[in-house]
Amino acid sequence: MSTKQAAAETPVLMTDEDFENHGEVSVYWLTSASVLINSHGTTILMDPVITPTSEDPLISEAMDDDQTGYMPLLVRSPIYAPDIHKLTAVLTTHADVDHMGFLSIRALQKLGVAFHGTPYVGKALEELGVPGEQITTHLVGETFQIEDVTVEVTDALHPWQKYFPQVYDYVYQPGDCCGYKCTCGGGVVIWNPGDSEPLDSHFTHTDADLVFMDYSEDAMACHMGRDAAVRLSNHLIDSELVMYHWGTFDQPAVGWCNADPQQIRPLISRPERFHALRPGEKFVVHKNSKKG
Repeated sequence: MSTKQAAAETPVLMTDEDFENHGEVSVYWLTSASVLINSHGTTILMDPVITPTSEDPLISEAMDDDQTGYMPLLVRSPIYAPDIHKLTAVLTTHADVDHMGFLSIRALQKLGVAFHGTPYVGKALEELGVPGEQITTHLVGETFQIEDVTVEVTDALHPWQKYFPQVYDYVYQPGDCCGYKCTCGGGVVIWNPGDSEPLDSHFTHTDADLVFMDYSEDAMACHMGRDAAVRLSNHLIDSELVMYHWGTFDQPAVGWCNADPQQIRPLISRPERFHALRPGEKFVVHKNSKKG
């Protein structure tokens, strides 16, 4: 595990223009596990934790592992939830504090957007004050539509609480956590696997044109772990890879938020596919002709 962290570069600050229809499919990494998809103006925000708790932009809304304080940040978010004025939907992979920011959720709820997640996530959203009529829950394997985007709920397994039985009474069960595979305009496929141990099913998503990949060092935390993430990356040989879940929280002793793109890039077959974006940097996704 690293004692010194790789930090993301200075963010590209985002504006309303990034949420408009530009006749293309683009993605943005917003720090940590938060990502935005803009498919011809259909805007989908996944796992928003993008709002500071005070005027200090480097104090997150996510609590630390001991739940004793808000985690300091290495880099600010490129946009705060209260500054988002138009959004189609929010997708949440699971209910951890680094994937479901309470300030971000409450701000986005005021826009009247649709929230999607597993039944467990749906209950957590209600506890944060999201009205039930704005929440739709889904089982793993289901598909649903968000305007021009078809979303498939993919399998994930993230029972990290099992390592802390003295603290947590409940351990995530199969179906509590998930990933999302979005088929966007023009057939462009974008996959966010969510936090998960490596699963055989992960290796079946060979139609993905772009994958958000977590190269965290600590597999014990029920993340994929570096070795499995590299193996999956090299199996999905025709997919673009955007590194996420890194470079954000100032937690050098915590493996689940640590990864270094300079160490990962040499391990990737066809490394030109590997992208360590600046937060807020626009990346236009094209349909890979090899995928039909």
